[in-house]
Amino acid sequence: MPEVHLDDTIAAISTPPGEGGIGIVRLSGPDAVTIVSRMFRSANGTDLMNAKSHTVHFGTICDRQSRIVDQALVSIFRAPKSYTAEEAAEISAHGGRRVLQRILGLALSYGARQAEPGEFTRRAFLNGRMDLAQAEAVLDLIRARTDRSLDVAVKQLRGKLSQEVKAIKDELMTVYVHLEAYLDFPDEHLEVYSNKDFLQKLQQAADQLSALIASYSKGEILREGALVVIVGHPNAGKSSLLNALLDRDRAIVSEIPGTTRDVLEESIELDGLWIRIVDTAGLGRSQDPLDRAGMERTKRYVCEGDLFLWMLDGSLGFLDEDQEIFEVLKDKKVIAVVNKIDLPEQKRLNVLEYIVPQESIVSISAKTRAGIGQLEKKIKTTVLDEELGEESVLITRLRHKRALEASLDALEKSRSSLERRESLELVTFDLKQALDALREFVGEIYSEDLLDLIFNEFCIGK
Repeated sequence: MPEVHLDDTIAAISTPPGEGGIGIVRLSGPDAVTIVSRMFRSANGTDLMNAKSHTVHFGTICDRQSRIVDQALVSIFRAPKSYTAEEAAEISAHGGRRVLQRILGLALSYGARQAEPGEFTRRAFLNGRMDLAQAEAVLDLIRARTDRSLDVAVKQLRGKLSQEVKAIKDELMTVYVHLEAYLDFPDEHLEVYSNKDFLQKLQQAADQLSALIASYSKGEILREGALVVIVGHPNAGKSSLLNALLDRDRAIVSEIPGTTRDVLEESIELDGLWIRIVDTAGLGRSQDPLDRAGMERTKRYVCEGDLFLWMLDGSLGFLDEDQEIFEVLKDKKVIAVVNKIDLPEQKRLNVLEYIVPQESIVSISAKTRAGIGQLEKKIKTTVLDEELGEESVLITRLRHKRALEASLDALEKSRSSLERRESLELVTFDLKQALDALREFVGEIYSEDLLDLIFNEFCIGK
């Protein structure tokens, strides 16, 4: 992104490309209202320059030759009570591509600059309207694909996550200030080392950081979706299971082993959890080059999956191939799915109870859909390990996790040094490192490169 200047006015189309009932052109900066007022003719003669904040005005947008471009509603937002904390205006016109391009072109001709990706939200952050974690939550809110991921993003946007991190930071800052004060009084060092409150506060902060870091696995899954991989020997019913979960015929199903020779990936929502589900080629001992190529792709998914549905054919019993497949999966999250329970002849699979926990075994018929509902519930609870409470605060981004890990690492060093009664200079140095990592988390300290990395993910107009 080019160097950001907060003294100019930016403009962009804020609605997606294509046709729609309404399209919005947004402006922000010191001349936002002035520029719009030169384009707008109010139906009742209102002068936008004198309009109050958070008011909406009906009229027409006209070009430099006073020709009408479109009817429109103009919303005025006065600083600092706007999204960016700057003077801002939004033009709501009809959602045709050409109409919006004309309006944007007029705004640019009157002195506005085309906004860069994420520049409105970047300005909101730089102007103190939100912290960095909240700014990132804006993008998560836009990209949310389920109610659960939406709820997590809303909590972060409202500052729930930032509040927890800031509370930890404030507690550590209290300890840091006291320790710094004692540095000027060497004779009182003994009092510091004998004060158990400092150690307790450092340990409490470490526990809170550890809990937030541990939430990343669930947060990432809610934000990005879980990768669920169906594996099993040829003709175990993997493609039939994919079709049953999707409730439509996506994969070709045949009694001929090896019908699926490539991976098929689809997405579904299970009770608020976004699932990327993959049907893989059967793992076996085929010498066919195409079969072996499909198996190699399957093995790559084995390295990436969050959960594996290990398909077994209930009409055949436990095969040598099943044991070989489990050896590949034994360190993964696995649900053993016993298929074809609709067939009259069933083999005993008692050996399964010695391989996986009883609660991880689900019997189904992919053909008749018997047991599919139970399997769907098991997938959700296994992926998340436990049901999330309404007040659960999660971290969802790798940047969050790394910042908290850096803080925890420095905090542990500081606590250990204090416990061993080492130099207070060493204790406070590491404690400051822990504080700086938390300040970076919320954006109290940042680099332009970091901001570029974050806001370049955004669309233009947000």
